[in-house]
Amino acid sequence: MLQKTFSYYSDDLEDVDLFVEAGRNHIVCWCKKKNDKRLKAFEFFLCDDYTETAFVALIKEVQLHSRLLSIRSNKTNFFWNTGEVLCLPPSTQDDAIVNTHFELMFGNTANTKIFSASANDCVVAWRLKYEQQRAAEELFRKANFSHHYVPLFSQAKADDTICYLFFYPNYFSLVVYSAGLLQLAQTKKYKASEDVLYFVLNAFEQYNIAQHTNVICAGFVDERSKLYELLYLYLENLKLMNVDEATFNDKAFSEYSQHYFLPYINYTV
Repeated sequence: MLQKTFSYYSDDLEDVDLFVEAGRNHIVCWCKKKNDKRLKAFEFFLCDDYTETAFVALIKEVQLHSRLLSIRSNKTNFFWNTGEVLCLPPSTQDDAIVNTHFELMFGNTANTKIFSASANDCVVAWRLKYEQQRAAEELFRKANFSHHYVPLFSQAKADDTICYLFFYPNYFSLVVYSAGLLQLAQTKKYKASEDVLYFVLNAFEQYNIAQHTNVICAGFVDERSKLYELLYLYLENLKLMNVDEATFNDKAFSEYSQHYFLPYINYTV
């Protein structure tokens, strides 16, 4: 089932770059002008878990309800939001070495391909079924394909010990830096608030992160939710990510907590 939960369109949709993110339970489309952080339009779709064979049908259904997928754009940037992702040292560029490390971590899976891209201080590797990647390339011709970790890392302030929590429908990404160095980046599914708290506290213990470390939240988490209240109770310095007010120049966004639209506002390519 597909549900369009939010949409906003400005009057000026000319000369824009299109962005698309595909996660396990969401599809997001948005557009911006080059060198401008202001969102010109934004669409958020919730969906059920889908198989790689159902991906084409899902995107075609999105196209029926999406205005952005029908506009002319300068370029399209497509990001996969997957759970199977691995961060490797920046010196690891050889495909064979990347594949070996990835399969040691996640095992070998038939009919798949491992992709990689350079981020700020690491190489990000992820895996997709051949059929799913091929379908995406057919649907989004000439698009630039990457993983959502790459723009996440580009906006993280890694000059200190800090943690980032980015929330999506039914899953979250935890990014941990210690003394400016990336220590951990993982995306996990969760059913209960306690699942998130346990994972964060366990990461703190495993990587010797002090309890008073700043934990910056963004994405789909409500300040009045049980999840946020539980995290706030146990994480000493839990904060919502600051939003640049200049990126929201339309009252349509004022009905929603602005951190919902992070990190999409800051995606740069």
